Amino acid sequence: MAESIYDKASKIINSRKRSREAELERRRTEVFGKVPRLKEIELELDRYGIRMLNLIAAGECDEESAVAGIMKENKAYIEERNALLIKNGYGSDYLSLPFVCKDCHDTGFIGGSMCKCLEKEILSCALSDANLSEKMADQTFENFKLSYYSDEYDQNFGCSPRKNMEAILSDCIDYAENFERSCENLLFCGGCGLGKTYLSSAIANALIKKGTDVLYVSSNALFPILEDMHFGRDVSERATYIVKKINECDLLILDDLGSEFVTQFTCAELFRIINNRLLSGSKMIISTNLNRDGLSELYTQRIASRISGSFSIFEFFGSDIRRIKKLENKCG
Repeated sequence: MAESIYDKASKIINSRKRSREAELERRRTEVFGKVPRLKEIELELDRYGIRMLNLIAAGECDEESAVAGIMKENKAYIEERNALLIKNGYGSDYLSLPFVCKDCHDTGFIGGSMCKCLEKEILSCALSDANLSEKMADQTFENFKLSYYSDEYDQNFGCSPRKNMEAILSDCIDYAENFERSCENLLFCGGCGLGKTYLSSAIANALIKKGTDVLYVSSNALFPILEDMHFGRDVSERATYIVKKINECDLLILDDLGSEFVTQFTCAELFRIINNRLLSGSKMIISTNLNRDGLSELYTQRIASRISGSFSIFEFFGSDIRRIKKLENKCG
């Protein structure tokens, strides 16, 4: 995993730890100022806790025994503390704020192994870095449902939508598994709601988990950013980051090509992006509702030719899955 992503995730975990410690300190200051006796009790409990930690470090006591010992040896102090807290309008647990992660106590590690909470934050940061939403994190090969596609034979394509999608799904899984050894670019084309965006996300998710640098961006979001940057209207950190990553990421996923407002600038930038990445050997996935003729008509023959000659083309067909899901939700 890229070090910068690990650093971002670690900062989130450390921030949780610092926030908890700051809140505990605030509560202690508040309570001790109001009830000085509570400070004396806490000092006694802390001293005993330190002694137990020393025993654990020396191997003379385990953590479970230490906690039991604290409860037993300091029962009177604990009962007095709880009674004073309740008497003064606090809960008995007011000075024992729970950890966000009870497994690693907000350190990110259990022994020498990374805790699941840190792994989760690394994945979340990687999704954000790739410009993928949290919703897209669930768009995986495992969650892809072929049952939404009809098994009725289509004469125009020479197979059923389901048979076609079985082949495309298999190729996408193979693409993700062999990404480092492949020089292949993919073009997903077909109507709305047929799974093009979903499978693009599934590939992105599979590669992100392996540490591949991915950028996912929709066409109607990207080209306004490029135009604003070109004419000096937007030089924000986010815009600068996306423009930089377009050229440097291992995989660029350009979703919904053709949904943007097409101008001469758009055509020039699209050709530049495709051409630069092809020349550098950097891979791309493009999804579009347009067919090959539509690409030529909306853009230029030069762009259509570059795509046709350098991309493996997958044609999606069948019924709109989004519409089917909406009907299912209504019936449910």
